[in-house]
Amino acid sequence: MLVSFKSVSGSGKVINISVFGDKVPLSKENRKEIHRLLHKYTTFGFNSLNYDQLILAAMVAGWTTTRVYSLSSEIINSNSPGWMIMRKNNLSWSSKANHFDISEPTPGVRVGLKLYGGRMHSQRLQDLPYDPTQPLTEKQASVVTDYCANDLNTTIDLFHRVRDRLQLRLNMSKIYGVKLISKSDAQIAEAVIRKKLNIFKANSPSPELPIYYKVPKWCQFEGQQLRDTLHDIETYGFGLSASGSIALPNWLGNRKLEIGRTIYQMGIGGLHSKDKAMSVYANEDYDIIDQDVASYYPSIILNQNLFPRHLGIKFYYAYRKIVRDRLDAKKKGNKLVAESLKIVINGSFGKLGSKWSSFYSPDLLLQVTITGQLALLLLIERLENNGIQVVSANTDGIVCRVPKVLRAEYDMICAEWQNDTQFELEATHYRSLHSRDVNNYLAIKSDDTTKGKGVFASDPLSKNPQGEIIADAAAMYLAQGVPVKETIRKCQDIRKFIHVRSVTGGAVWQGDYLGKVVRWVWSSKGHPIEYKKNGNKVASSDDAYPVMQLSGLLPHILYDKYEESAIQLIKNTGANYVQ
Repeated sequence: MLVSFKSVSGSGKVINISVFGDKVPLSKENRKEIHRLLHKYTTFGFNSLNYDQLILAAMVAGWTTTRVYSLSSEIINSNSPGWMIMRKNNLSWSSKANHFDISEPTPGVRVGLKLYGGRMHSQRLQDLPYDPTQPLTEKQASVVTDYCANDLNTTIDLFHRVRDRLQLRLNMSKIYGVKLISKSDAQIAEAVIRKKLNIFKANSPSPELPIYYKVPKWCQFEGQQLRDTLHDIETYGFGLSASGSIALPNWLGNRKLEIGRTIYQMGIGGLHSKDKAMSVYANEDYDIIDQDVASYYPSIILNQNLFPRHLGIKFYYAYRKIVRDRLDAKKKGNKLVAESLKIVINGSFGKLGSKWSSFYSPDLLLQVTITGQLALLLLIERLENNGIQVVSANTDGIVCRVPKVLRAEYDMICAEWQNDTQFELEATHYRSLHSRDVNNYLAIKSDDTTKGKGVFASDPLSKNPQGEIIADAAAMYLAQGVPVKETIRKCQDIRKFIHVRSVTGGAVWQGDYLGKVVRWVWSSKGHPIEYKKNGNKVASSDDAYPVMQLSGLLPHILYDKYEESAIQLIKNTGANYVQ
């Protein structure tokens, strides 16, 4: 049994407390030392509320190595939350121990610590060196101690990346009197609103099925296909998926809505256009304008007086006050309050489709998401019927190519739509828009700043690096005309050339085992990385040279391949590349 603590301060001191042997507990002295550390210092971990905290509680309680191993296996193989396993095994955690978990506050879809290490360019990526089901020799135990020290380094890297989010949660905890530091945005929203409503127990009733959508009075289409779709939505009884959220019927998910020259698809997650590769430019004849609906989902809830039926109108009043308080905080420049309330407003929507939440209301979820899509379709139809091309749409906004001779008409249509729906549009002007598809685009704003999504977005904790220099070089060419070769050859930062991928069952390179998360660059001395279990090639790993430990050096970079990829990305947006 081993527990390792590392200081986040400049000293970086590491304390290892362990015992080696079968069916032996920690000594009383070591148990007291763990108890002292947990009470003297603030501690944190990754997924620690569901694992580390339970193991530590068992170690301090005097459990033997064998019994703690059984507990570890139970945690890993069970889908039960940590508190439930803790209760089942009659374990306790001191209320005076100041501990928090950084896994939930980390943005985006949560992944494992090793993959976060790859995304953050942590110094060393290392898999567990031995089969966790087999006994260790004392020499192997020493290797595992070093492995755990590296995991601590990765955990600290992640802590620094989310420190602002953690500080915001600490501040919110003081404001609302609820411990929020280990919670996700959606969990914070539920905790805050539950306290405001004095709800202490999740008691959402089972929804009445089927669920029917209520069409707003302003929603009236001219085109026959849209009118038929609206009729089908209004008369259809929606059911639930296995997870308890709204089930998207095939007839709706597969329906192609053609308006002007663009095809649109609806879904529970939102409207999106079926974009082709395209590059569109503003010039003396056309403006490129992006219109986003401000606070779209909260506005739908407030405009339609929506609330979970089992909570009653008090939910609506509390939610409305939170929205108004945030707007007031923004006007006064109170960033702390504004940001904290933004989390509450947006996070609460995510709980409407969770059957474990006290806010669970699939009927409300349906009403919000369908209304948002129909409203955008209404705006799109009005614009297209008046000769204004909508080139792209996604969830809460549209991009139009507006003839300057029709600019007054465009402004009037947008104003009338806002008046009819009571939504507010926020306009951004682009010099150009370069889209590989609706989820991967680069927009050059009129002030020469850029807005990117997907491959063009900088979102290090939410996506795996795939040779960032490729998108950087493409963006520099599209925005400023800088040759791809110039951007790539000047770059001396190895992190920009890195590819990271999770490999089920682990990966090998030239017979050497790398791990379940692999990191490489394209190199003149590279070879494919393969799956350990079947020998299949890992995607994009031709010419791969593993860099499981970063040295800062550029190992025989295959510049031509990065340049070819950047040029292809440019062409995939419909733009021309001139050497």
